[in-house]
Formats: sequence, structure tokens, C-alpha cells
Amino acid sequence: MIGAVSSRAAARPVATARLLHTAELAGLAFAAAPAIGFAASGEGYYEPSYVAGSYDAAGRFMGGTELRTLVAHGGRLYAGNGYWEDRPGPEGPQGAAILVLDAPAARWRVEHVFDERLPNGRARDSTISTLSRIPFDTDGNGARLPAPVAMLAASTWDLTGATRVFTRSDANGSWTAATLSQDPPARDFLPQIRSIFTYRDKATGLARVFAGNSPRGIFSGAYDPRVAGSIRWDAAPELGVGGNPTAGLSGPSGRLRISSFAECNGSLYAAIGQQIYQRIDGATPSWRAVYTNPRPGGHSESGLRGLTAIANPGGAGEVLLAAVEGDMARILRFDPATGSETQELDLRRFLSDAWQTQVGYVIAAYNDMAKFHDSKSGDVLLIGLEAFIPPQAPTPAGHAIVDLGHGRVEDGGWYLVRYRDAHYDLHQIAAPAGTALVATRSIVPSPFPGDSNALYFAGYDANKAPAHNTAWVIRADSSVLSVAK
Repeated sequence: MIGAVSSRAAARPVATARLLHTAELAGLAFAAAPAIGFAASGEGYYEPSYVAGSYDAAGRFMGGTELRTLVAHGGRLYAGNGYWEDRPGPEGPQGAAILVLDAPAARWRVEHVFDERLPNGRARDSTISTLSRIPFDTDGNGARLPAPVAMLAASTWDLTGATRVFTRSDANGSWTAATLSQDPPARDFLPQIRSIFTYRDKATGLARVFAGNSPRGIFSGAYDPRVAGSIRWDAAPELGVGGNPTAGLSGPSGRLRISSFAECNGSLYAAIGQQIYQRIDGATPSWRAVYTNPRPGGHSESGLRGLTAIANPGGAGEVLLAAVEGDMARILRFDPATGSETQELDLRRFLSDAWQTQVGYVIAAYNDMAKFHDSKSGDVLLIGLEAFIPPQAPTPAGHAIVDLGHGRVEDGGWYLVRYRDAHYDLHQIAAPAGTALVATRSIVPSPFPGDSNALYFAGYDANKAPAHNTAWVIRADSSVLSVAK
């Protein structure tokens, strides 16, 4: 099924929800054409782009439990594919992989597999934890490059406890690893890098890359074509987080995730647990906490996610948006100039009203909030999500539940559309019957010429439960964003 829900902040500060197209939602069925597309009246068109459990043209297996990240680079679409909680079939255990799509009508293919094996036969790298495009226009000394350089950078869940950044050479397609730190893995935790971002220091003029490393902190590096991988990383983190507060974080074991970075009003910010930090530029840079979530709730794995700069709806300059993960899930707006916070959307209440049931734990903006220019509505943000339904809550008509054993999650692929007036619409991605999408983790506009009105969605979250061939990518025309207001 597919539906749309709209929120309007009217007389009260907490956004409310109203259900649209209720007649279309009841008993909706999809006809499978040869291209296998799915649509509802007035809601545009969705079609599977990547289906896990297949082989590319070269005969290489493409599976995956979670497709965590989509990134446009060099006119192609790249995907970070992982095998967390995989229960492999005849193909055997697989290593984390980078997939690539060369054109809308092309087939996905394997671009690179991180296939180093441990003595027990397991792949050392199980999951792509982050994948980013990192551009540079200066070298590590601040000198302007003859031409700007951009490359892909990825990190993985490394079962040895190493945190490594892999950079791709566009010249030959090779991936080179740089080890930032080595920490002992634990039963419930792997050291990991969740975010990679580039930013120009406003005091020195140097373009630098930043990696959010858990448990160490924020590492920084600069472009240097003389070193392997072309990034010269500092030996120690620019910001250590070992002593930072972990209040409001129930897992994993109170360790801090650096979930995202954003540039706002010319400064760099990072979401670290339940706090936002600002970088103070200069030859000896420092970081300071500028925001602490006053209502973290009782359970949150990550804290703040999807840090994104937007135009200030109340005046000049920019402000920051972030999604609070957990049992107090909401989308908040933080103004760095005044230090003020505004709640834009109570996610649990919004989803509970929309689905006519009780919603518990919510994750929104897994990696970021995708910016897109819609021909009808102008500049919008697209925000993927996942939502848990408490055991005692009824399953609403037209919905399905995935029982994880330790919890229940709504099985659809859902996302929010945020408009410039802070109004939110809720959409569901149409999928083949019986397919559980569970979580929308990444959304990107199409990078292909002549295809600018298309969007790609990707996801699934294994949620610490066994899974196999559950990763997915779905393509849609941007007309799916059109909702009667």
C-alpha cells in the first residue's frame, strides 16, 4: 500500500496529522508490469531498482541485509551494502560491498568487495558503515589545486576493531585503506566510523575531511596525493569524546556515536550523542558544545541524527535541524545564533495519529536529510524513518508488522517530506506484495542526465535479528511527492 499523511502546525505547537487518500488506502493492490512498477492513483510511480539475492553481469553475487547509503559521484550512483546479521545461503558468507549503477536502465553491479577473511573464514568487514563523496580544492598546505578533486570515502564495521577509511581512486577504481585507530571489539559493540564530511577552515583556508569515530572522536585529514589513499590523516583525534556525557544514551553500552556533520553559517557542527558541537577554526582548532538535548527520553541508541543546515525560517542566516532517535523521537530546530530550540515535529505522536495505533521507538534521518528541489513545492527535505510498535498496541488495518523477537517494527518503507514552512507530509514507498522494507535509510536525487525528476530510496534495518537478502533500492518519479494539501 501507499499513503500520504499531512501535518500542519496550526493553533498548537505540536504538529498534528490527518490522513489523506483514505479511500485509496483500503484494499489497494498493485499490477506487476514487465518492469515491475507500483503506483497508487495520484501518488506517482515506484519501481524496484535493486533486489538482493541476484548476480551482476559478471556473475558476482549481490545480496545484503541492509543498504545503508546511496551516494552520487562522477555521474553514477554508488551504494554501501552490508551483511549485518546475515544468515547466508548457498553463496556463503559475504563481505561488505560497494555497488554501482551506471544509468537508470542499467543493472546494478559490484564495484568493490571488502573480502579480506579472518582465520575462521568470516569476512573481516561485514557492513559499510558510511559512504561519502569528499571534494577538495586545496592541498594540506592550503595551496590551491590546479583543478578540484573529489573522491569516494567509505568505512566499514571491521570485526578486528580497527577503524579504517577507504578512499577510491577514480583513475583505476582501486580502494586504499588508512587505519585511524585500533580498539578491542566487544560483544555488543564494534568500533566504527559513522560519518565523513569535508569542510574549509575559515581561518586557515584549508579544505579538510572529518571522520566521526566511535569511541575515539573526530579525526581530521587533508588532501595529499603523495600518500597512499591521497588523504594525510592526523594521528590523534581533533576532538576526543572519551569523557563526554553519555546521559540519555542506552546503547550501545553508553558509547557515543558521531552520527553526522553539517556546515551552518560558515561553521562546522557535529552531532555527538545527545549534543551538538561547533568547531572553532584556526591553526589550533577546538570544539565546544553548543546544544544538549534537554529531553533525551529513556532509550536512545544514537541520540541526534541527520544534522542538516536549512534557511532560517525566522530571519537571516541558517539554522540546524536534527532528528532525536528513541522513545522521545522528534525533529528539532536549533538556532546557533541564539541557542534556542524549536520542536518542529513530535514523531511518535505524528505517526501514532497517522496510523491510529501506538508508536514506540523511532529512528529518523539515519544518515542525513536529503535536499531536493521539487518543481511544484520548491525546496524540500526528504527524511527516511523506521518505527517500532509496542507489543500491546494493535496492528492497524492496512499495516503489517515484523516481529523481531525483542520488538515489533512496522514493515513499510516510510519517509517524511519537509516543506519550507515546517509542514511535514508522510509517505509510504510502494513495494511488491510480501516485501518488508522496514526502514528507509537513504534518499538521493537521481544523478543521471535527463533523469533529474527521479529519486532513489534505499534501506532495511536488521535490528539485531537474523536477516537474509533484505537490502533494497527503489526508484520513483518525483511526482510521488505531490500530495493534496
